[in-house]
Amino acid sequence: PLLAGPQPTALPVASNLTMHRYFKKLRNESSSPSSFASENSPLNQEIREQNTQTQAPNFDATTNPSSSARSQVDLSTLQSDPGERKPISHYHPNEHDEVRRAYIQKGPYQPRNHVFPQRMMSENFRRFNESWFDMYGNWLEYSVKEDAAFCLCCYLFKNEHESSSHFGGDTFTTKGFRSWNKTERFKMHVGGPNSVHNQCVKRCEDLMMQKQSIQTALKMIFLK
Repeated sequence: PLLAGPQPTALPVASNLTMHRYFKKLRNESSSPSSFASENSPLNQEIREQNTQTQAPNFDATTNPSSSARSQVDLSTLQSDPGERKPISHYHPNEHDEVRRAYIQKGPYQPRNHVFPQRMMSENFRRFNESWFDMYGNWLEYSVKEDAAFCLCCYLFKNEHESSSHFGGDTFTTKGFRSWNKTERFKMHVGGPNSVHNQCVKRCEDLMMQKQSIQTALKMIFLK
């Protein structure tokens, strides 16, 4: 037979009543507006202020164009004059190739009927020569606004192939070339087979080939 152990002693009625009143008082205090745990208590107000101060800042797409916020680009509004264009990096990353294709399809901006202004250089008046378009037709551009020459291919891709050895730095992409008496600079900009310029030209060709390959694949799918 099991041995009967000591039985728990029941709390007196007065003791149970005291504990009931004690917990009831705690519940009332915790729900009271004046309680330290209330929503408007100084402690909670301080916590909310700290949380507000430590929240990550909100980035505006207007000040950070490459942020996650994306607005559909209107390709018909792309500036033709290289002196009026905004850098490719200012577009949303998902729109870079779309904008590049649009510019490649438009081709270099070459206003052949423009009256090119003259500049005094080395005691002689010089100006942009329209025949240069024929010599470097696949990339050379002229800005009417800036009276300067630019490179379309380097504008589209140079930021991905930066190199300290690249001749001219940003001259043919952002600043513009105006030394009309130094035409050898055009050849120096083109450089050798592995130059930054030729890498940008290759990227332009690859981008258009990629689109053609996708279109061909889609046609094959629909023909099946």
